[in-house]
Amino acid sequence: MHERQCAMTNPDPNMEIVTVFESDDQVAFELAKAVLDEAGVEYIVREDPPARFGFSPFLNPFRRILMPASRKDEALALIASAEEDVESGEDEDDEHPE
Repeated sequence: MHERQCAMTNPDPNMEIVTVFESDDQVAFELAKAVLDEAGVEYIVREDPPARFGFSPFLNPFRRILMPASRKDEALALIASAEEDVESGEDEDDEHPE
């Protein structure tokens, strides 16, 4: 299990940390991180290698985004909105024609 601090600096040790996103899909995971980064939401990434397989370049690790429980609802709404945009095929360029 690997834990990498992404945007959370000096978290309070008494703070409740929750998982707001988890996936082995690299694209979905990067999208979720990008949405949170853009909104300025602090988080921690945890990566777990695939069970019983060890490390393999052909298998994606299972990744989780963890953050303070106090910002959980905001993060879930941001991620859900981004997923809806992807599913509907919406593009920022489509919203603002030149």
